This record gives sequence, structure tokens and C-alpha cells, in this order.
Amino acid sequence: MPPLKTSALLLAAVCTSSLLSAAEYKPLEDPRRPIATTKSVPPNEAPAKMTLPPGFHAQLVASEPDIVQPVAYTIDDRGRLWVIQNTNYPVCPGEPKDKIIIFEDFGPDGKARKSTVFYDKLTFATGIAVGHGGVWVGAPPNLLFFPVKDGEDKPAGEPQVVLDGWGNEDTHETLNDFTWGPDGWLYGTQGIFTFSNVGKPGAPASERQKLDACVWRYHPLKKKFEVYSEGASNQWGVDWNDWGQACFEACVIPHMWQCIQGARYQRQAGQHPNKFTYEDIKTIADFEYEKRAYCGAMFYLGGQWPAEYRNTFFFNDIHMSKMRNEKIVREGSGLKSERRPDFLVPNDPWYRGLSPQYGPDGSVFVNDWYDKVPCHQQRDYTDRSNGRIYKLVYGDVKPVQVDLQKATDAELVQDQLNANDWYVRHARRILQERGPKPEVQEALAKIVRENPDETRQLRALWALHGINGLTESLALESLKSAHEYLRAWTIQLVCEDGTPSAPLLAEMARLAKEDPSPVVRLYLASATQRIDVAKRWPILTALVSHADDANDHNLPLMIWYAAEPAVGADIAKGAELLANCRIPKIQEFISRRIAAAATANAQ
Repeated sequence: MPPLKTSALLLAAVCTSSLLSAAEYKPLEDPRRPIATTKSVPPNEAPAKMTLPPGFHAQLVASEPDIVQPVAYTIDDRGRLWVIQNTNYPVCPGEPKDKIIIFEDFGPDGKARKSTVFYDKLTFATGIAVGHGGVWVGAPPNLLFFPVKDGEDKPAGEPQVVLDGWGNEDTHETLNDFTWGPDGWLYGTQGIFTFSNVGKPGAPASERQKLDACVWRYHPLKKKFEVYSEGASNQWGVDWNDWGQACFEACVIPHMWQCIQGARYQRQAGQHPNKFTYEDIKTIADFEYEKRAYCGAMFYLGGQWPAEYRNTFFFNDIHMSKMRNEKIVREGSGLKSERRPDFLVPNDPWYRGLSPQYGPDGSVFVNDWYDKVPCHQQRDYTDRSNGRIYKLVYGDVKPVQVDLQKATDAELVQDQLNANDWYVRHARRILQERGPKPEVQEALAKIVRENPDETRQLRALWALHGINGLTESLALESLKSAHEYLRAWTIQLVCEDGTPSAPLLAEMARLAKEDPSPVVRLYLASATQRIDVAKRWPILTALVSHADDANDHNLPLMIWYAAEPAVGADIAKGAELLANCRIPKIQEFISRRIAAAATANAQ
């Protein structure tokens, strides 16, 4: 569902927000101009009209009337599509009439020859994922879980409310685009003009998490919810490359962002929850497109397309009816985005592509909301009869028959080496579902220790973490690895619960002082935000001593976000930190924070 806001809706959101004042409100460019003046293209003719790079072609998987308004979908362990159709839009929650439909049995032409209605009483839903014994659905005010028995395509009971408190002020900015992260958490995004207060059903305010624009995550086994990073505008999706570096797109503000744990990004409006943020992280792109309304997030890791596309980032441009493609390159501690030629031009202004995802044969699906108008003005042009799903194919690819749930544990471990990350991700999650097993842990640890490819070591590390197999001894080994991303991710994983052991803390302090990699220092800054404030000082003291990090895109601010609570809690140690600091921006922020704390103490 296209995510830009009209001026009227923005103003309405302003009136309901405690974070945004009327003075901060700035009307947007009128989004009505791109309304299509041509007639819609019949579904069967649409693929042939599309312009794609040489060697590629599009196939029609499903279309109206079999599917309408396909706002979200996921791919299960058999390669089937589970699609949410949202005909309630723009009314939230609306009537219990929307469906989850399973599409399968894809022919040589890509067409789904079988469809099954899984559930037909949804209200307003915009996110879906399959795993851990059922189906996860985001339908404000709830994150729902539908239990499913093995071999059945119907709920095993009524949906369970896992979390509630999700807002719906802006129906383009609710919880959306669910993805299983490499660390075993369920990730999603939400936009800035929806105001949520999320917690378990019945939880008091003290046990809830307030959020607007953010990337969030939920752990299916630990039952833990948290904001992963905050700020930006209306992001719709997040994805990871081969090295576990994540990006998301955003609307209205600059479009491309690296997703860093604990980061605070430029906001479209309002203030950061922490008033001592002082400065936030900006875009990784130095260019813009004609319009600024985007959807979807995919690093292509399907293993079948030409090598030039691997680890490049794909998303849809709602207003311009295109699929964009950008090259993401290393710069300092993080990433930089470089523009590449548009990947898909449908030559149909009704195209409203949302989420690209690669499947088991390496081809890419994309759901098309398909509408005459791109954004909130759909309220004035209500037509809920359209919707398509396409498959973008390179060369002569045949559909793959697969059911990873039938694979042995050994086969799932071997899948961690597959060129198609679809197998890697699904196998990793299934191993997590099956739980800790010594022989699986041993096999994965062998890959971490012996495989020469850093990306394969990372895959095994993530899978080990998911089955509680990342021991302290292996973590300490990995922190001495020659591969910087392996060292970095080990830091993140051992600090997930905020309680790394004393030997690990000591090794983190050593790395903060001696490690030559700015990526490792970035992960240390992120992880330090999660540990006890009193235990942060050795790491912080080492991090602020690196004068070479002064102009890095991320490090001065990420280090500050970790240092700020410690400085506020102990002015004397804050002064010592200032004396050791070699990064001017952090020097300024420490001074400001000490002054603020001193003033507060004097009152």
C-alpha cells in the first residue's frame, strides 16, 4: 500500500502527536499530480509491457479476481506464497472480511495453479511471516499468531494476540513487511505518523514500548519486543546483505539508510525520545529521485541472477511506478549507496509495486497493489478490485519443488552453504524451531572455525546463536578472527541480552582500543548501549580515543548514544572521558551533557 501522506493527513497527524508541534509541520508537494490518465492494462498483457535488463522477463503469478490489493506476502518453506489482501483500506480496522490466500503449484509460465484461503476474517493487516508453528500477522492494534498443524492449510484455532497497542493514525504507516532476521528475531517497520504503545495484552504502561518511526523486532522464543533503531519517516521493509549489513528505504526524507542497532536517524518530524541525542544519523545516499515514496527492501542473494546484482538493493518507487536498484558499497564503518539503472519499468502508471522477495529458484516475486492513484488520495478514488503478483525471471528457470521441513538436520546445516540465501534463511529458522542439538551445534561450529569464506562463517554463527550454541569459548575465538564482520557480529550476539560475561567484556574493551576495523568499533558502540551503564566505561574510554573516527558517518554519534547515559549518571567519570576523548563532536556533547546534569543536580 503506497506510503506517502497528503498535507491534510499530515496536519491531522500533527494534531494527535505529542512529538510534533504545529510549527514543525511542513506541507508536502501535492502528490495528486501522478494520477494515471491511461486505462489499466489487462493482467495477461502486463508482463510483456515491462522493460527489464537483457535476459530478464516477467511472469504473471496471480491477479484479479483471484487476488486483490495484495498488501503483503511471505514465502513458506515449500516456496508457496502467503498473501494478505487488504480491501479495508483506508478504514482501519474495518470489517473482518480480508483474506490470507496461499498460492502454489506454479507452472512453467509462473502462473499459480492452486490457491487456498487460509483465513477470511482479517481486518486491516499489512505484515505476514510464517514460522515457529504458525503464521504471524500484523493487524492494528495487534500482532497476531495463528497456530497451524503440520500438513494443514487452516488455523488450528483462533488467532492469539501476541502484542497489542499498535496505532493506526496513518494507515500507510502501521506495522509492516515482516522479515526473519539473521539473529532469529522477527523484524518489522513502522512509520512516523502512527503512534504505538506496544506490550503484551494487559501489560501496564510501565511494561510497554512507545514508538513511532522505527525498525522493531520480536523474539518468538524469548517473547521479547524492542525497538532496534529509531527515527526516519515511513520505512516499509528491511533486509540484510551477505555480511549481515542491513538497509531500509524511507519516504519524503532522503530515501536510503543503513539499519544499525541502536541508531537514531533523521526524523521527518518530531523529536527523538532521548532529548540528549543532540544529533542524528543521516542518509547513506548523495542523490535523490524525482519523487519520494518508496516500498520494499531486498538485497538480492538469490544466487541465480548475474553476479552484478548480488548484494545490490531493490525497492519500489510508488509515484514513478518503477523498481529501483542501488549498489551498496563500504565506506568507513558503514555503507554508501550508489545509483544504478532502474531495474523494472512496467510502462504502466497503475503499477504500485511493493515488496520484492527472491524464492527457491532464485527468481524474484513482487506484489503489485495496482491502482490509478499512488497514495492517500486513494480515499477519493476507491477501487479495491485490482491486484497482481509478478515473478521476475532471468533466463530459462524452471519452478523448484522443495519442502525444507522434511530435510534432515544435517541437510539444513549444509544449506547454510547454499548460494541462494532463501535456503540459508529458511534452514536457519527451522533449526531454531527444532531446538538445540549437540551434533548440529558441533557441525555449525566447525563451519565457523574452518570455512575460509567469511559469509559462510557468519551464516553458521547466526544459526548457532539461534540454537543457543554460541558458547563463551567459541565467542572468544571469534573475537580474534581475521574477519572483521565475524568479530563484529559476535559482539552483537553476545550482548543480545545485555549481560556478556566478564571475559567477554574484557575482550570487548581490548577490541575497542586495539581493533583496526571501524566496523568492529561500530558494533561495539551499538552493543555498549545494551550493557549496564556502570560497566561501559572501559569500552567508552577506548572508543573515544580514536581520532581517526572523527569524520566517520556513524561512529561519533553511535559512541555518543552509548556514552550519554553514563555521562549523565556520573559527571566525574564523564569529565575523565572528556579528557581522554579525541573526537571533537563527542567532546562537545560530553560537555553539554555534563552541564545539563550539573544544572539538574543544582535545582
